[in-house]
Amino acid sequence: MEIILFFQSTLRKSWRQKLAGVHMFAQERGWFVQVIGRYATPDEIRSSLDEWRPIGCLVDCAMSNGAPPDLLFRDIPTVYLDQNPAHRSKRHPCLLHDSAAEASIAGGELLKLNCKSYAYIGTGKKLHWDNDRFMQFRKDASAAGSSVTVLPQTGLREAICALPKPCGILGANDDCAVKAYHAATTAGLSIPDDVAIAGIDNDEMFCESVTPGLTSAEPDFEGAGYRLAQMLAEEIDEKKKRKGKRKKERVEFYGPLRLVRRGSTAAPSGTSARVRRALEYIRRNACSQSIRLDNIIKDMGCSRRMGTLQFKKETGRTMLAEIHEHRFEKACDLLSRTRLPIATVVTHCGYRSDAFVKKMFLARTGLTMREYRKSTPTQSSRR
Repeated sequence: MEIILFFQSTLRKSWRQKLAGVHMFAQERGWFVQVIGRYATPDEIRSSLDEWRPIGCLVDCAMSNGAPPDLLFRDIPTVYLDQNPAHRSKRHPCLLHDSAAEASIAGGELLKLNCKSYAYIGTGKKLHWDNDRFMQFRKDASAAGSSVTVLPQTGLREAICALPKPCGILGANDDCAVKAYHAATTAGLSIPDDVAIAGIDNDEMFCESVTPGLTSAEPDFEGAGYRLAQMLAEEIDEKKKRKGKRKKERVEFYGPLRLVRRGSTAAPSGTSARVRRALEYIRRNACSQSIRLDNIIKDMGCSRRMGTLQFKKETGRTMLAEIHEHRFEKACDLLSRTRLPIATVVTHCGYRSDAFVKKMFLARTGLTMREYRKSTPTQSSRR
């Protein structure tokens, strides 16, 4: 079997999603993908190349600002991922992250709130994608007539308290956003009434660790992994044709997939704290088969009659309808982003009956679940 080396860490969700996309294409091509933990020295790269003798290499440079190790890969077909554009490879093609695009989506959600002030919290590591996101948020805020304050890594709570309220804070990623979230709540500020916060990456480990959950822009990491492997296949095929002649450098970009809205950016207009708790509970548990109305009522802290009447009055629909809405959105997401069997999608959405879901899906979209999957750009681009 032909071996591909992927120099990449799988510590974060975003990196695992990239790997999932690579594996999806590798299965079609018949490759074996061996992950080499984030390389630190040239000797580690040489050792891996000598041991595995790959037909091609993929190199994730998301956390690196330096020049690419072109000479180490010699004439082995290689594609770089998320490399610093200022130190781009002159020998191998690159697939680069359009970091500014995610900042526009997440920051745009904050700018819609017309806050009195806006701020940005970065990693403090001077990474190129961090700076790109800050510059884009500042540009968008300026166009809306606002300025952006850069929050410090130390004294964060005091800095947030000093901002005019309500304020909107964009994090360079979800980790940074959650730091701002905790600083604000420990200072006694309300989310999202006093401070609205959005992150980037949609890493549930961070986004679901706070209540209400963290709104986040999700890049198309899985699609990037798939395209990355495609580009390597093209390089391998091209090498056979060009017989040693170097091909002109090639650069492609990938961007955002979607914005995942959670309670950290805006509570539904006119809703009480009690109904907000119910909405947050449903959002977190809608796709669990064990969800019960009694559990939602218990979280609201009132009688069943009062809870159901108040929920319907403030949201315009019943709790059951709210649950079905979240399940439907989950089904659409799984159909468009994955190749899971239809029966598995149904189970993941909290349903026990395939027939019920298929009937509901056809009524709402005019398409069967299979037809919907084929019609989505994400799936059609990967065939």
